[in-house]
Formats: sequence, structure tokens, C-alpha cells
Amino acid sequence: VNSGKLSVYDKYIKEYSKIPNWDWRLMASLIYQESKFDPSLESWAGAFGLMQLMPETAKNFGVSHNSSPAQQIRAGAQLLKYLDDYFRESVPDSIERIKFVLASYNVGHGHLNDARRLAEKYGKDPTRWEGQVDSFLFKKSIPAYYLDPVVRNGYCRGEEPFLYVREIFDRYEHYKNLLCN
Repeated sequence: VNSGKLSVYDKYIKEYSKIPNWDWRLMASLIYQESKFDPSLESWAGAFGLMQLMPETAKNFGVSHNSSPAQQIRAGAQLLKYLDDYFRESVPDSIERIKFVLASYNVGHGHLNDARRLAEKYGKDPTRWEGQVDSFLFKKSIPAYYLDPVVRNGYCRGEEPFLYVREIFDRYEHYKNLLCN
């Protein structure tokens, strides 16, 4: 990484990070988290490529297993923009919204909305991530929470998106220190 680059895809990440209006290093951190910059990666769940899009989502954004890394990055950026727009009104703070977008990218906005409803039910702020919504997403693997009447999407391995958001932001801070722009 001391070459002044994070990956061979930096050019595309810089270009397409403009779609959701994110710092390209944040999007690079997401891509690293998803695929470690390996465009041939396929998960046990069927997610594929640099952005680890699920087949149905990929189709909605016009890409497939045969799409180029640039096309995969564009599709992932469009999904990030879609999620950002989805949360724009209900999560006005842009940094908080990025955390919601990341968690949704990982686990889907249905589970995130469940965690927001649980947070509200238990007197927490449904527009804040740390110590608020994140803790309820984490608890969605516990029957008392995923069986709660406010939960519409059932069980979720909540530890995964909880750690996912933290790891992406930690790496992003590292990338910012490594590369000034």
C-alpha cells in the first residue's frame, strides 16, 4: 500500500464513489471488507465480486458474474446511493446515515429497521448508531428480541453487521492516515 494506492481499482473507486458522494477511501474500505479487492470471490450465500452483491440485487443494478470490476463497483455505488436515499429523511445526520447504510449493505434494511424499532421501543435513539441501534441489531440473534412484536424480519446474526460497520470505519481512518486524498 506504500505505493500511494489501496488497490488496482482505485481509479474506478474514485470515479464511482461520487455516486453516493462518499470519500473514495471509505468506499475502498467497504470493498476491502467485502472482497479484499478480489473480483472473483463468491460467498457461501451467493454474493459475488468486489462488492459482494447478491444475485438479485446485482441484477437490479445491471451486473452479473461476468461484469467487469468497474461495472461491479458502479453497481455497488448505486446500491449505496439507493440506501443513502432510503435513510435520508429518517436519519438526517450524514455520518450516522453512512453507518446505517453500511449495516444495511451487510444485512439488509429490513433487519436494520427492526433494530430501529427495538431501539425506539426501549427508549433509545433510532437515528443514532453507536450504543443505540447497533446494540439492538447485535441482539437480533436473541429470541427475546427477534421474536418481539415490533420485529418484522426475524432472526439475524446481529454481531456480523455490528462488527462490519466498526471494521470499515477503523480501516477508513487508517486509509485516511495512509493517503491524504
